[in-house]
Amino acid sequence: MGNAPTKHFGRSTKHLGTTTKELAEEMPGTYADFGAYGDYVITTDDGTELPVFKAVTIRVLDHGELNLVTDSGRWFLFAPNAWKRVALAPPKPGEVSFTQ
Repeated sequence: MGNAPTKHFGRSTKHLGTTTKELAEEMPGTYADFGAYGDYVITTDDGTELPVFKAVTIRVLDHGELNLVTDSGRWFLFAPNAWKRVALAPPKPGEVSFTQ
């Protein structure tokens, strides 16, 4: 009994469908027409500046939430009263901005 192989029947713990890696790889193509690719700085209600790099889409939702998605598949969602301003980050010296 000690070394007998264990067999599992029924549902597997493996995930079926799209993986996070696949979603991240398709993000730039999915959101390419939004024209929002770039680095952003979000100013919170207390004046803190938060950088978000390589955003592929940015939008304000119906109730004032700020929604950003990066090309690596990270999602940022700020509550309506948590942010005051969003702006493109200034370019860094020696860097070329994204062009198609």
